[in-house]
Amino acid sequence: MFPPNLAPRRTLTRVRLIPSALIALLIGAASLGAAVRPSAIPATPPKAAALPAFPYVHGARPMPRALPGERTVFTLEGPSGEQDLTLRQLQALPAVRYATTHLQLKRTLTYQGVPLRDLAARGGFAGKDLRISASNGFSAVIRAADYLKEPIMLAYLQDGQPISILDKGPLTVVLPPGPTRFTSPTYASAWVWFAVRVAPVP
Repeated sequence: MFPPNLAPRRTLTRVRLIPSALIALLIGAASLGAAVRPSAIPATPPKAAALPAFPYVHGARPMPRALPGERTVFTLEGPSGEQDLTLRQLQALPAVRYATTHLQLKRTLTYQGVPLRDLAARGGFAGKDLRISASNGFSAVIRAADYLKEPIMLAYLQDGQPISILDKGPLTVVLPPGPTRFTSPTYASAWVWFAVRVAPVP
């Protein structure tokens, strides 16, 4: 037997504490729920806008090794150093093809070459403005906003044939027919003839 009045008090105390603890927990949970409103929850960061698809003739192919005595035709000058590429190596990179009117030659020709977007990605400076240099000392800057959205290319074929010196080859920067601003005289300097090097603008 329990001593008089001891057991009932303990039992009553336990009965009183259990509901009180539950009530306290419920009140606390309700308060926490009221404090965390949907407006206080950070929004999911927006995804980066996808780059437009280009009319690729082919994607990247296995990069061939330069053969002994094979001439370098183009250089990527990136943050990790220079990459010298032969014509065969350029042709292994993703390629686009389209017809456009050459402003200086005043002829509509079909060009094939490497998009500047892919060259910049290979050089490790995608998204930077580019400076394209020619063998005659001329250079021009092409804005990232243009080459990321439009298939501006370093062309190595013209109407299916290597580009001759008379036609501003063997490598020349070519702009597509759209947007229309590319056909204005203000963009004439972006058609870099005899192109030999690309580097990001500091």
